[in-house]
Amino acid sequence: MRSPRLRRQPAPAPSRSPDPAEPTEVFPVGEAVEVLPDEGAYRGAHLPAVIARFDPDLCSYAVEYDALAVSGASGRALPETVPASQVRPRPPPAASSPPAEHAPVDALRDGAWWLGVALLGGDRADGKVAVCFPATREEAEFDEADVRAHLERVAGEWRSPEDMETSKRTLYAKGTQIEVARLEADSVVAWFPAIVAKTIWKNNLLVEYPYWKGSELCNEIVDIKHIRPCPPRASVISFCVNDDVEGFQDDGWWPGKITEIHPKLTYTFKLATSGKKAQLHQNKLRLRYDWTDNQWKQVAQNLSGTNFTGGDRVEVSSDEEGFHGAWFEGTVVKSVGHKFLVEYDALKDDDETTPLKETIGEEHIRPSPPAIPVTNGFKVLDEIDAYTNDGWWVGVISEVLSDQKYKVYFKAYKEQNEFELEQLRRHCDWVGGRWMQASPALEM
Repeated sequence: MRSPRLRRQPAPAPSRSPDPAEPTEVFPVGEAVEVLPDEGAYRGAHLPAVIARFDPDLCSYAVEYDALAVSGASGRALPETVPASQVRPRPPPAASSPPAEHAPVDALRDGAWWLGVALLGGDRADGKVAVCFPATREEAEFDEADVRAHLERVAGEWRSPEDMETSKRTLYAKGTQIEVARLEADSVVAWFPAIVAKTIWKNNLLVEYPYWKGSELCNEIVDIKHIRPCPPRASVISFCVNDDVEGFQDDGWWPGKITEIHPKLTYTFKLATSGKKAQLHQNKLRLRYDWTDNQWKQVAQNLSGTNFTGGDRVEVSSDEEGFHGAWFEGTVVKSVGHKFLVEYDALKDDDETTPLKETIGEEHIRPSPPAIPVTNGFKVLDEIDAYTNDGWWVGVISEVLSDQKYKVYFKAYKEQNEFELEQLRRHCDWVGGRWMQASPALEM
C-alpha cells in the first residue's frame, strides 16, 4: 500500500531537464512537516509545522508552526510562507532507548529541534539526557522524550550519521594539536592549546586541554568554526613597544600589546580585553597571527626596519662563494643612502693590521642578535652558530661530547668540527624587523 504521508511528483519527461528549484517531495495540505530556516533566530533548527497551502508557481509552502503563535493572538498558530527547499517530512519515530555517548541528537527547545551531541550514554535514574550544542558552546539537560536520534534526509530517504560518508571526513584528525577559541559575548578573547581526542559527526570535535589547570574543564565538544591550527612555530626573541602579541597566561594565549621592555628578555604585556598588565618572559609571548580564509596572516607590526646609525653594532653576511651561512661582527661608521659603511671587528684590510671597512647593502646587514642564555647545554640537531674563521657560521649539533664540548656539522660545506660551549650560540634569524628562532622557545 502506498504511504499516505507523501505524494511524489511524476518523473520528468526525457526531453526536459529537472529544475533544481522544484521540490523532490510535494506535501498535501494538513501534512505534518519540519521547516529548516536558513536565517534568523531559528537558523539551523527544525521547526515542527503543518502544511496550509502549496504554491507551485513560487515553489513555496504556507505553513503553520506547532509551537509558535501569532503575537497578541491567543493560541493562534504562526503562519509563514517558506521555500519548498526548506521543508522536509518529520522523521520516523525512533527507539525509546537513550542515545549513546557522543551520538548526534536533536533536542526540543523553544518549540524547535536543535542539533546537538549527547554527553553521556546509558540510562539515568532521573530520566534526563545531557546534551551539548557545539555551535554555541552550551550544555543543557532534557527529558528523554525531548531528545531524538538525529537523522538526515538524503534523496528522499532517512539516513543516520553513522551511515553517511561525511561522518568520516574532518580537517583535524585524532591527535592533531590545535587551538580552541574562548568566547565572551560571541567574541574571541583568547586561544587555548588543545588536542583532538575524537571526531564527531559533521563539524564537531571532542578536544582535550593538556595544559588546563582548572578543576572544571579538561575536555569539550566544539564546533570546527571555533578551532584553528597552531600558529607558525617560529618564535620571536625580541619585541618592541606597541607590538601586537599574544601572551600565554591562565592556560591560554591572550591578545595584547607590549608596553615596556625590561632586562633579561622580560616585557610588560597589556591584555586587549581587560587592560590588565603583566610581566612575561619572551618565551611566553608570540607575535599575533590571525587565521583568515584558511591561511595565517600576521597582524601589522610597528617595525623599525634596518635604519642603522653610526655606532650601532651589527652583523654582515656575504653572497661570495665560501661565505654562505656566515655572519661577521662589526660597527656602523655611517649610513650612505640605503647602504652602510661598516668597520669589521675581526676582518683585516690588505695590510693585515687595519680593521677592514666596507660599504654594505641593507639586504646583507642586521643588528647584533640578542644573547640567548644556554642553561642546559645543547642537544643533537639543535641549530646553532659556531664562531670560527672570524665569523659566526650556521650549523647543527651532530654529537654531544660533554656539557662543554660539541661536534658541529656544517651542511653547506659537508664538514664537521669540535667546539667549546663558549664558541656556540643559539641560531636565530632577522625576519621582518624581528629576531625569530626556528626551534621555538614557545613550545609548551
